[in-house]
Amino acid sequence: MTGARSLAERLLILLARVAIGGLMIFTAYLKLKPADGLLASGPQTFALNIKAYQILPDHLVMLAAFVIPWAELLAGLLLLLGLRTRAASLVLCLLLASFTAGVVSVIARGMNIECGCFGSFKLLCSGPITWCKVGENALLLALAAWPLVRGPGLLAVDSLLDRPTQPRV
Repeated sequence: MTGARSLAERLLILLARVAIGGLMIFTAYLKLKPADGLLASGPQTFALNIKAYQILPDHLVMLAAFVIPWAELLAGLLLLLGLRTRAASLVLCLLLASFTAGVVSVIARGMNIECGCFGSFKLLCSGPITWCKVGENALLLALAAWPLVRGPGLLAVDSLLDRPTQPRV
């Protein structure tokens, strides 16, 4: 196919959108929900996790603890729906790149802390932050970047909105 994406690629982009969008919605939920004792998460826990990185001043820790989960939730929902797909993908790529920079900073400073990204859940890496976390973030970044570069794929609201309309006679 010249110029057009194959059905297989559009399907794979859909799967990437669902995977990364769903994951971001889940992580946002963990950061926003009140701590219940079963899952070590919630806004306070997330703020403490941010503070442990020792990157932001205290007055920005609370702002980040508020903004990041809402950005993850909104971008994740938009990506899942395929609405404003490229913008949502860009937001998630910027978030993941900044998270990765924070992880590399922790490794470079020899800090022994856990990520706190997924509450008590682990994706690929467990324990204190290592280069495994950089690899995990690189994988997530690649998934998030695919719709940014190649478009929304199948079953996207964007595809419905971008259809040319027939002029009325």
